[in-house]
Amino acid sequence: MKKVLSIALALCMMLTLTVCVFADDEVIWSEDTLFFTSGNWNDYSFDDGDGLLEALQVEGAVLVITRDAESGVTGGGTSDSYENFILIDSWYVCSPYVWLGTAGHTAADEPSKEGLIDCLSDDGLVCMYDAATVYAAYEAGGALAGGSPIIISNTSAEGVYKITNVSVIVPETPVATSTESEETEEASEETAEETTEASSTETSTASSPDTGVALALVPMAIAGIAVVSSKRR
Repeated sequence: MKKVLSIALALCMMLTLTVCVFADDEVIWSEDTLFFTSGNWNDYSFDDGDGLLEALQVEGAVLVITRDAESGVTGGGTSDSYENFILIDSWYVCSPYVWLGTAGHTAADEPSKEGLIDCLSDDGLVCMYDAATVYAAYEAGGALAGGSPIIISNTSAEGVYKITNVSVIVPETPVATSTESEETEEASEETAEETTEASSTETSTASSPDTGVALALVPMAIAGIAVVSSKRR
C-alpha cells in the first residue's frame, strides 16, 4: 500500500510541475526523470533520445530542465561552487562536451569550459536553453555518430534537488534572454525617469508666474508710488 501511495504521489508531483511550467506552451517532447539527483557527474540516459534530438531541431524550440527545489548554488565558477548540466552521447564521442550553464555559472564565469552555452533564463527551478544552439553544439561535437544522448548533472549541490523533467517546448511567447530582460528593464527605467522629469518641468512652468510680465510691472508700480508721494507733499 505504501509503495502504491509513493508512486501516486510521485506522479501527482510530476504532473503538477509539468502543467505549471508548460500551461501556455506547446510541448513537443518530454521525459520525466524523477530519480535523477543533482551531484558531481550524476547522469541519466534518455529513453527516447532520438525523439529529443528531433525536437531540438524544431524552429523556435526551447530545451527546458526542471528541478524539484531551488539549487541554492551561487558564485562565479569558483572551485567549491559550480552548477551546470552536460548533454553528451552515451559513447562519450562528443568533443567538446555540450556544457549548459545556469544563472550563476555562465560562459563568462567559467571560460575553461569550452563552448559553454548560457541559459536563456533560470529562476532557480527551471532552466531554459535555445534548442537550436544546443543541437548545433551536439552535432558539431560528433555526438550523432555514436550512442544515445544522456544528460549529466555537474554541480556541487550534491543531492540537494532532483531533475524532475526534461522537455523541449515551443513557447507561446519567445523567451527573452537575461541580457534582453536587463536592457528592457533599463529602458523602462530611463523612460520612467524622462517622463517624471518632463512632468516636473510642466508642473513647475504651470505653477510659476510669468517672470517677464512681473518684471515689466515693477517700474509701473514704482512710478505709481512716486506720484502718490508727490501729491502728499
